[in-house]
Order: sequence, then C-alpha cells, then structure tokens
Amino acid sequence: MSLARRHLAAIVIVIASVLAAAGCVSVPTSGPIEKVEGPQPGCQNCVNVEVKPPALADEPKKIVEGYLRATSNYQPNYSVARQFLTRMAAEKWSPEMGVRIYRGSPTAKPNNTVVLNGQLVGSLGPDRAYTASDKPLIINFGLTQERGEWRISNPPAGLLVAEYSFNSFYQSYDRYFIGNGTSLVPDPIYLPALSNPANVASALIKALLSGPSNWLRSAVTTAVPPNTSLSVDSVTITNGIAEVPLSDSVMALPDKQRGWLAAQIVYTLRQIGGIKGVLIKVNQQPYRVPGSDPNSLVISIDAIPQEMDPVPFVAGEQLYAVQGGKIRRVTATSDSPTLENLTGPLTDGRYPVNALAVSVANTDFAATTNDRTVLRLAPIMSEEQPVTVLKDVSGLLRPQFTRYGEIWAIGQKGGGQHIWMFTRDGKKVTRHDVESPMLKGVKAFKISPDGTRMALVRQIDKNRSQLELATIIRSEKIMVSGPHRLDIARTRLPAIDMIGDVAWLNATELLVLGAGKVDTVYAPFRVAQDASQINGQGNPENWNAVELAVSPRRQTAIIIGQHGHTWRDNGSQWLPFLNGVSTIAYPG
Repeated sequence: MSLARRHLAAIVIVIASVLAAAGCVSVPTSGPIEKVEGPQPGCQNCVNVEVKPPALADEPKKIVEGYLRATSNYQPNYSVARQFLTRMAAEKWSPEMGVRIYRGSPTAKPNNTVVLNGQLVGSLGPDRAYTASDKPLIINFGLTQERGEWRISNPPAGLLVAEYSFNSFYQSYDRYFIGNGTSLVPDPIYLPALSNPANVASALIKALLSGPSNWLRSAVTTAVPPNTSLSVDSVTITNGIAEVPLSDSVMALPDKQRGWLAAQIVYTLRQIGGIKGVLIKVNQQPYRVPGSDPNSLVISIDAIPQEMDPVPFVAGEQLYAVQGGKIRRVTATSDSPTLENLTGPLTDGRYPVNALAVSVANTDFAATTNDRTVLRLAPIMSEEQPVTVLKDVSGLLRPQFTRYGEIWAIGQKGGGQHIWMFTRDGKKVTRHDVESPMLKGVKAFKISPDGTRMALVRQIDKNRSQLELATIIRSEKIMVSGPHRLDIARTRLPAIDMIGDVAWLNATELLVLGAGKVDTVYAPFRVAQDASQINGQGNPENWNAVELAVSPRRQTAIIIGQHGHTWRDNGSQWLPFLNGVSTIAYPG
C-alpha cells in the first residue's frame, strides 16, 4: 500500500472508530458546504440515512443502486457496500483510494449490464484535496452471479459519492503548514461531516500528521517530524481543552520548531467550535511549547503569535486611489468618501501612475508609470525620488507587495511574458528573475496573503480566459510552479468563461470578476481556491467592471468600473463609492 493510501486509511479508520460509538450523525441537508464556525449541537434533528444490504433475488440494477447508496453515505469500513460485491472484488476494493463525486443514475442495459452514465463534478484524491471536474463519467459495474445472487465484479477504485450526498455529508476543513518559515498556510481538505467535536479533531490531526496535499507539498514545510503519529487512537476534548497525544518523535524538537508545531495544531483544531486550548502530550505527560501556560502547559487558541497568521495584520486603515495619474489617500469615515492630496513625486503628476500597490506595512508605493513600461518604488509621504526598479519592458500588470516586503511584477520583454520579484536591503533593490513554465497570456495575478500561492488569470483566446492557481517556491531559485486550471465554467454552477480580475478575499477564497460570455458584463463571484464552491456576489448593474481591490484582513472589497466609478461592498450590497478614479489599492 502506498504512503498516501496508508495516510487516508488511517483517517478512515479513526473516523470509523469514533463513529461506531457515536450513534447518529448530525449533518446539513441542503445548501453549500460550510466550515464549522461555532459550537456544534448534539444529535438533534439528525438525518439518518438507512443503508440496507442486498436483498435476496435483487435484480442487477437494484444491486448497483444499493451499492451507490452505500458508498455515498459514510459507514465504518463500508461493510454494507462490500456486500454488493463479489467476494474477490470485496477483498480488493479500497475505499481509501479517494472519492469521485458524480451526478446521474444507473441504467439497465441488455444482458444484465448496468451502466452509470453520468457527470463527474469533482473528486477527492488520497490526500483528501478537492479537484473540480465537469466531464462525462461512464462506469460498467460488471454484474455477475455468485451463489445465485447478482453481485458487482468490477467496482471502481475508491468511493462513488452522489453530488447531493457530498454536499450534505462532507465538510471542508483546513490543515495548516508553514510557508517560507514565516507564516501558516491553509491546505483545504474534505472529511465526512461529524457531529462530535472530538471525532472531527481526531480526523483532522491524523490528516495534519500525514503532511500537505500533493499540490502544495513543494511550497511548504511542516514542524511535524517524519513518522509522527497519535500515540493513542483519538484526540479527546474535556472542558474545551483538546488533548493531542503524540508519539515521542517530537521530543527532540527545539523550541522554535515546538512553537511551529503548536501553531499548526492549534490553527487546525480551532476550526472546531468549543475548543479553547490544546494540550499536547507525549508518553502521557504534558509537552512543553513556547507560549503555553507555565503550569498546565495548555496552549490557548489565542496564544499563537499574530505574525504566524495566514492573513497578515496590515498597518492602519488606509486606502489609496489614483486620480488623473496622481496617488491620493482616501478618507472613507463617512458615506461620502473624499480624496486627500499627498506629497511626493508619485502624487504630484511627475510620473503619471497606471497601476498601484501598497506595502503591507503601509510605508511604500509600487507603481507602474509611462504607460506600464516602468516600475517605480517610493516611500509614502516623502519627497524622496522614486527608485526605478524595472524599465525597458511593456505591458506591466498591476504589481503586488507580499507580506515579506517583496515586490512582484509581470510584464513583456524580448517577445515573451516574464515574472520578476524584487527584494530590498535598505535602499538597495535586487531583481530576481522568477522561473515559471508556460507563462503566456497572463492578464492579472494576485499572491495569497500567506505569500505561498498565486492566482493567475490567463487569456486563452478572444472568447475565453481561465483561472489558475500556482505555488511559489523560494529556494536558491524563485519559482512559480505547478499552475493548474480551476474549473469554474461548470454546469449547474454560475458559468464563468471570461475573467477580468482576481483578488484573495481571505486565506482560501478568491473574488473573481467573471462573465459567462464575451458580450456580457463582469460580475463578482466568490470562488473557493479548489473551486468546490462558486457563488455570485451581486448584480452588475451598469458597472462596466474592470478591476478589484480587496483587503483580506477586513474582507472588504471595491469594484472599479471602466469610467472611473467604484462600488464598495458593505456586507450585504454594493454601494456607490468614489468617482473619477482609475485604480484603488489597499495595503498588502
């Protein structure tokens, strides 16, 4: 068995063991998949899905229908599902191989053949990460008779879960790993929805110890030593304290790594309602980590330094806009925002600004000027001349600062598109040429708040653009690696064929300006980073939207229209904001 399969099997086993004693399971019955945000009720209003084994003389179609019900609804060890298989198939079948989420129903064919002719809408790999899909799914189950009863001889690997069952009985969670040795990075996975918080905690810690998803693995690290496991089979929760028993492989960790280990565990578990602290134990003894209570060694969920948070804390409440090529500060303390003049060469028209970025610390501007052919860097509120960090290029996209003080830019040079990253040491600026495969047609980009992932909008042709997600690897060379397309033009979801801009709304969700066709106007959509959820965020009435400005820390967003009009999200609707500006930027 592969390492990934062993990890998933461990998760399945721990869920099975806790569910076996849990009775009914409290689950949602409609609507999108939501993260656990508050205390979860007991088993009130449980949805009890009865999964029956095959009956005597069931016809082939009934056998397949029963098997699909049994794999769609979680069961310990899927023992009922195995009863629909031949003995040999039941021995070989591995539910831990992953999950395929489908839409459709089986059809009986001649010669006792039953075929599922449906649509694959998504899948979970052995690492539990979600991949969106929209393609046909055709499965012939290979019905045969065994001891006079029809059974499935050719079951597909892993689980087949109906779309409705997935939406109702699976839950999205984040595991947390370490990006650039500085910040926590969320890694979304899906698990069967469980009503008991201790059951959720046990499954999540198993998943955390197994390491990051395959896609994210090259861009993050973990403080969990190799071969670390739970020393007993489950996490317990008593009076809001989650007790995590780890094997003694963590004993050799120095204090810095212990701090990161605690941060990973606390952030992973604090998604569960009611948890107030974490106690790590090794050999049944409390395990000391920096920042824990000196007596009990409990780590409060509020004890993790804010510098580790996936979304950095930006300095101040400032917002900046460009009007007539000049940078202005926005005063938005009332319903009538105003523009305030600033001092400095990027604010007085000497270098007309096309696109703007503001540092997380709210100390510096990065701006494209000269019709997007020059990138300049200047301190805010200073007469100091800007530093020209990039020139002799064309088509510069809107630049971005990361939480690490880096400046990122994408533009054209030598007939091709390139990515550059700039670091500073005092007044010295160093350029780094970023390696990236197949960099072509990118029209917008945004780096995640943790600095580890990059969302890209790529123009494919005049009628189609696509959203991609890549990882940023910082080693001897800086690389943007593994860009993969997010399928956001799927059936039965808002169709997004054209994309105008993208921004990170929080640590795991994007805000996208999208449209179904070339001749339709752009509207905002909230898109999970794995495209498992896509939701419209307002009606595009006369917006002519071209750009987004988002503050992930505050989760506030502004839409910039083609003719200088802007609209701000007040939490329930988009309201007119500023007029006569060409772009807007938050710090970060």
